[in-house]
Amino acid sequence: MALDWVWRKFKDISGEEMHEMLSLRSEVFVVEQQSLYLDPDEFDKDSWHLFGRSDSGLLVAYSRISVPGSKYSQASLGRILVEKQSRGSGFGRQMIELSLAKCHYHYQGKGVRISAQTYLISFYQSFKFVVVGKPYDDGGVEHVEMVLSL
Repeated sequence: MALDWVWRKFKDISGEEMHEMLSLRSEVFVVEQQSLYLDPDEFDKDSWHLFGRSDSGLLVAYSRISVPGSKYSQASLGRILVEKQSRGSGFGRQMIELSLAKCHYHYQGKGVRISAQTYLISFYQSFKFVVVGKPYDDGGVEHVEMVLSL
């Protein structure tokens, strides 16, 4: 199965897409990972949002890029997820590749920062991200800051 990948700015996200996006983010981060935090935040408004849809139109993968200067001095990838039944499909790798290409095009020279769940460190290192700092708790899930130079 291949996904149809679509970028949207916040102002261009329909009500239906917003509901799907927030529902899937809550399903993965709040319910599945049992992380109690308010998922929608102010960074959604200034971000690029990447939607990965199956042939049937189901939202399967999602991430966002916060623009440089909004969250960090670099661009920031966040809310990176693949729904549970589609993990191991390579969609996560495709999503990161698309996200990094977008950052490279729009924010050349700014670098990219992520707040990675520590169990995914080696996955992000495969894209040349480097750990900066020590692990910390974020909503009950251990994370670490990682940076990639563009």
